[in-house]
This record gives sequence, C-alpha cells and structure tokens, in this order.
Amino acid sequence: MPFVWIDRFDAFLEGCYRRWGVWTFSLFLALFLIGLVHRYVQGGFEPISHGTYYAALSQDPFDTGVVNPFRGRILAPLIGWLTGLRGAWFVVVPWVFLVGFLAQVNVWSRRQGATSAHAFALVLAIAFSPVTMHALVGPGFVDAVCYFFLAAAFMNRHDTLVSSGFMALAVMTHEASVMLLPAWLLAFGGGWADRKVWMKRALIVTIMLIPFALYRIWVVQVDPAVLSTAYYFSEGNLQSCLDVGPWATLIGIFAVFRLHWIVIAITFYLGGAKDLHSRWSLVVLFSIGSMLFIAFDTTRMLCWAFPVMALAGVDLAKHIGRRTAVLLLIGAWLLNFLVAPYTTTGGVSYRLNGIRSYVQD
Repeated sequence: MPFVWIDRFDAFLEGCYRRWGVWTFSLFLALFLIGLVHRYVQGGFEPISHGTYYAALSQDPFDTGVVNPFRGRILAPLIGWLTGLRGAWFVVVPWVFLVGFLAQVNVWSRRQGATSAHAFALVLAIAFSPVTMHALVGPGFVDAVCYFFLAAAFMNRHDTLVSSGFMALAVMTHEASVMLLPAWLLAFGGGWADRKVWMKRALIVTIMLIPFALYRIWVVQVDPAVLSTAYYFSEGNLQSCLDVGPWATLIGIFAVFRLHWIVIAITFYLGGAKDLHSRWSLVVLFSIGSMLFIAFDTTRMLCWAFPVMALAGVDLAKHIGRRTAVLLLIGAWLLNFLVAPYTTTGGVSYRLNGIRSYVQD
C-alpha cells in the first residue's frame, strides 16, 4: 500500500514533464520548493552579514576606494553589476542560481535513472538542508552561485571545455570550490588511473584561471582588507579553527543533512569499500573536511559536499529498490522536522529559523 501513492505521484510528475518539458518543470519545482523553504526558515529579502559586502561590491566591483574583505570573490558581484542587480537587489543573483542549482539536481537524478518521484525526494532533501537555507536566511551570500557552477561542471563532465569552464567559474566565485578539484578530476571517464586525463583537465582549468589569478594578485595589493591566503594560514585564524573542537565540529557537520546522513551511511554500507561511487564520495568529504583546518564556519563549509548527498540518494535505489529508496528519503525528510535546522560556526550553533534577527541585533 505505501507504494501506491508513490506510483501515482510518479505518474503525475511524468505527465507534467511531458507537458512542459523536463527543464521547465524542474525550474518550476525548484522555485516552488525555495518558496516553501524561505517561509519555513523565516528568510529575508535584504542583504545581511557577508551579504552586505557582496551587495556593496556589486555597486562598483573595481572601486578600491572602499575596503572590502570579499573583493577577491569577484564573479557574483560582477554578474550583479552587469545585470543591474546591484546593492539591495543583489540578493536576487544568488537566488536565481539557487533555483538553477536545484533544477540541475533534479535533471541529473533523472538522467542517472531515478524515477520522477525518486528525483523529487532527493531534491526535497537538499532543498530543506542548509545547502539551500543559508542563501535564504543570509540574503546576498554567494555560496549558491558556486553550487550551480559546480553542479554544471559535474553534469557536463563528458564535455571537457564546458565542464572546465564551469569549474573555473566556481573557483572565481568562491575559493572553497578549489577543494572539489580532485573529485571533479576523478569524475571523468579516466577514473582513478588515467593521469593523462587529470593533467589535461587540470591544465585547461589552470589556463582559464590565469586572468583571475592576476586579478587576485592585484586585489591583495590595492585592498589590504581582502581575505588572502596569508589570512587563512595566519596563526590567529588557525588557532580559531582549532578552538572549535571535535564535538562542535561533528555537530556542525551533522547539521548539513541531519537525518539524511543515515541515507548516505546506508548507501556506503551496502555499496561496500570497493564501490567507486562510495570511494569518490569519500574523496569529496575528505577534501571539503580539510577546509575546516582554515575555516571555522563548519556547517557552511560542509555544504560544499552536496554531491555526496545527490550521488548517495540516487545509488540507494540500486541497493534497496526505487520505491523503498523514495520511502526512506521522504521518511528522513519528515523526521528532520523534529530536528530544528541550525548552523554551527566558531563552535557555536544557531537555529536557522529566525537567525536573521540575531545577526541584525
């Protein structure tokens, strides 16, 4: 009996895809879910915290008369400036990319063999996680722009130039994307052993990033407030990250997917140690986890591990069946409402519902 509603919902979604097209309806679903999540976490519409710096940068990206610590993350503010979404309107830029990101997850899942209901359950898991919530309670944060470019790089991995271009754009948006380069290289057909494949892609991305690298060198010289490599590896910052401690770090990591970590764990267990997807996911987790040595915003950093949730959610059906996978994903999603969404930074956890009031105060 539990499978009856799954089959009916799957048939309904399939009808919608046939009528409106896969991408169009995926974008609609993404927009609808983002609206629900925005209301659930009491999201805002004005830039706050880091978002105010990006919004200010969008007014004039190359004006060095005003110091801005995030001047090195130029791409999203530049997009805002070019499109006219400047200042307070800049919050629209990350949100547009967030809609595109969730739509990509849905389309990718279907391409990997997930049924419509299965893909929706997976998108639901990511939509109601801090991966999406941070952009809604912190208008102006540019992380979602990175997620879009990274997802596009993985989706188009069989087209070298296109995939490399998206990867380069992700790095230009936020330097944390560099940590996914190893996983991105491993995602190509060359697998674990073809070093020529890695070197070719790495060389292409490096060439694409030369203008950006020159820009970063210039920025550090003209704006002393810019967050540079020297800042991240300074004694003070390293000590702050160390002070977070193992317990707060685990709590911060759990916050990213909450009970959906169980889905990931089950997929890992059933796949076994020799499963290539499990091994690839571990590369992602270790790569992203290594950022915690230089960045104490634990939950936000681990949100870059969204590919692990996407891959595990799809692979789960291979081990326990598509219908059972949908039930497990939906069950974890429902139980997550018993765990208030939160984010951990600097060893302190904050509820995402209403966090804007705390930040503004």
